[in-house]
Amino acid sequence: MNFVNALEKLPDTISQHRERADKKRVDVPTLEAILSRTWGKEDELKALKSELAALDRKITAVLAAKNEEQDGEENKQQPDTQRVEVRDNQSQATGPKETMVAEPVHIYASRRAFSGLR
Repeated sequence: MNFVNALEKLPDTISQHRERADKKRVDVPTLEAILSRTWGKEDELKALKSELAALDRKITAVLAAKNEEQDGEENKQQPDTQRVEVRDNQSQATGPKETMVAEPVHIYASRRAFSGLR
C-alpha cells in the first residue's frame, strides 16, 4: 500500500522539482555574468605583491649584511655558536607561499649534542 501511495505522489514531486529548477534557471545568466567579470583590484594586487617581494629581498639583504658584520666580530671574540641563519625567498610572488625565516643555529646544535645525533 505504501508503494502505491509513493507512486501516486511521484507526479506532484516531479512538478515541484521542475518549478524550482525553472525559478533557478532565471538566475543563471545573471550569475554567469558575475562569474565572467574580472576582479577590479587584480592589477593593484599584483603590483602590491611585486612591491612586497622587492621589499622582502631588500630586508633580507640588509639583514644578511648585518649578520655577516656581526659574525665577523663574533669570530674574533667567540666561537660561532650564536650564528643566525637567514633564508631568502625571492620567488614569493609566483611560487609557493613561504616566509622568510631567521632561526638561531645554536639551538639545533645543542639539541643534536644532547640527543647524540652528531
